[in-house]
Amino acid sequence: MKNTFREYHQYTAEEFKELWGNCLFVFDTNALLNMYRYSRKTVNVYFEVLTDLKNRNQLWIPYQVGYEFYENRINVITEYEESYDEISSLLENAKNEIETKYKDHPFLDLKDINRKVKEGLSSAEATVKDAKIKHPKWLENDEVLEKLNELFEKSVGSDYDNERMCEIIKEGAERYSKNIPPGFKDNKKPDNKKYGDLVLWYQIIDKAIESKKPIIFVSGDVKEDWWLEKNGKRLMPLPQLKKEMYEKANVDFHIYTADRFLKLSESEKTKIDEKTISEVRKIRQLEEKREMLRRRELLKKEREYSSRVPEKYVIEYSHLLENLKILIFEDCHSEMNMRFKDDLENLFFKSNKLLGKLTHEYLDRDLIQRFLMYNQDISYFIQDIVQSGGISSRVHDRLIGYINRLENMNHKLERYM
Repeated sequence: MKNTFREYHQYTAEEFKELWGNCLFVFDTNALLNMYRYSRKTVNVYFEVLTDLKNRNQLWIPYQVGYEFYENRINVITEYEESYDEISSLLENAKNEIETKYKDHPFLDLKDINRKVKEGLSSAEATVKDAKIKHPKWLENDEVLEKLNELFEKSVGSDYDNERMCEIIKEGAERYSKNIPPGFKDNKKPDNKKYGDLVLWYQIIDKAIESKKPIIFVSGDVKEDWWLEKNGKRLMPLPQLKKEMYEKANVDFHIYTADRFLKLSESEKTKIDEKTISEVRKIRQLEEKREMLRRRELLKKEREYSSRVPEKYVIEYSHLLENLKILIFEDCHSEMNMRFKDDLENLFFKSNKLLGKLTHEYLDRDLIQRFLMYNQDISYFIQDIVQSGGISSRVHDRLIGYINRLENMNHKLERYM
């Protein structure tokens, strides 16, 4: 059974040893970007390990990883440069907030407390200022980029042409609709970023086919749709990924987190202390948390959007009411008995006011109910105009058409009640 269902089996110690010695190590974008987040000591240790892999011809990245690295590199660099100013601002606010908020406190000498707070924080401010001065100026002289370019020279895959990219987008839409990994968790991203992981995956498979070598994928963060988890514990890559790799390239596939990879890379030649591994783990966990928060924010926005009347309905309603108002009060005014002109104008005003709220606020059943009630009253007035006679057949037919359109729109809106 093991040979038939090999994707469900963990590797033995001997199999891992063989895999490690013969594979290509493939790194994701965050594994490279994190070099700007680690301490210099940790980066140097990491580069020693990567240099050893390069000397053994086991180092490679897909084109997609290189592209995403360059697209995000400046953002990561400036993120840390800006953090010093943000921390300084927080410290400054802390010095002022107590006295501002409790300036009339009857039992405390706020001036004395504030003086002590300022004295206590001055050391922290100096530390932040000194750290900012010492922070690497990577936009001016980027030794991290230079080293990465050296390491991955002649070890970067090729880009796909437009025809292949169109094929992947088509395949991706089908795969994501069926939750086939990897990348389906990115289905809510913009179209230009939605299929990044799938492009990465296909490029890894192509390299495996070409090299006939098994693949160990090293990730700087943990991608939810790459791992098989049980009770919060990551067991191995998703069996679907292992199976697809074996069926298409006839080689094995495994994933390590960056900290686990570094731990297993320790040898007599390269000693790696626990503090270094702990730092890599901490950065990885921080990036995972940020990604989780990002996904939650996207989900929140999606729920907020779905809890509003769709914009197309609002636009359609707006055009319908405006055209109906023009027909009644301008184009055909002379043909109609306008004994209820003021009431009808008031209804149009109320409907348009509520329509504006439907555009910008969460769904409110009472709001929708009142909006539908006003529209129903408008329909009654129009029917009265039609039945009273004295209007041309052209105006009669146009008013009947508007009544029908308004009723159809009301039926659509009732679904959100």
